[in-house]
Amino acid sequence: MRDLFGLQLLSAKDKAIAQLKRQHRCSVHGQKVWRSASLMLDYLNEYPLAAGLNILEIGAGWGLVGIYCAKHFNARVTALDVDPQVFPYLQLHAQLNQVTVAPLVADYQTLGAQQLAQFDLVLGSDICFWDQLAGPLTGLIQTAKGVGRRVIIADPGRPPFIEVIETLLAQDEHKALALENWSVPHPYNVNGLILDTGAPYVEL
Repeated sequence: MRDLFGLQLLSAKDKAIAQLKRQHRCSVHGQKVWRSASLMLDYLNEYPLAAGLNILEIGAGWGLVGIYCAKHFNARVTALDVDPQVFPYLQLHAQLNQVTVAPLVADYQTLGAQQLAQFDLVLGSDICFWDQLAGPLTGLIQTAKGVGRRVIIADPGRPPFIEVIETLLAQDEHKALALENWSVPHPYNVNGLILDTGAPYVEL
């Protein structure tokens, strides 16, 4: 077990994780915690959220970002993922960290304005890893902004995510979003980008 920004995270060698991997084989890259989650956790540690928000984590995987928000900001968290096999890992870590996270099996590409309006904030980390995901993620961010909802996305800087950024900047004449280079040396040496629609500036 390791401590990750105040969260308890089981290692891949833990017996409980090994057992889950025998029983639940993830199909859409949900087999582990991706390092971009550290970028998001460090960003939220630097810029804390208001307490009690209703948060949607998309492409949640093991759900550490949502679990962090539930634990540190008393957030009501819904974790969305297209692969139901990730949720036993998520629930194990939610229990370990003594919080409750509601699972939702769905594709974030299907979310419309009415559904997004139910949440105060949408979070995602490393969810734009295929070229065909750039368009849907751009659409989701635009839809969320259209109903006045903040979106924060962390990414290692993959080409599809760069495409999302370029499209948003080209279409947003007010540049009402933040883009920051972010680095977290510990516990992983990881670098990437944070896109935050809740800040009125752009930093490249």
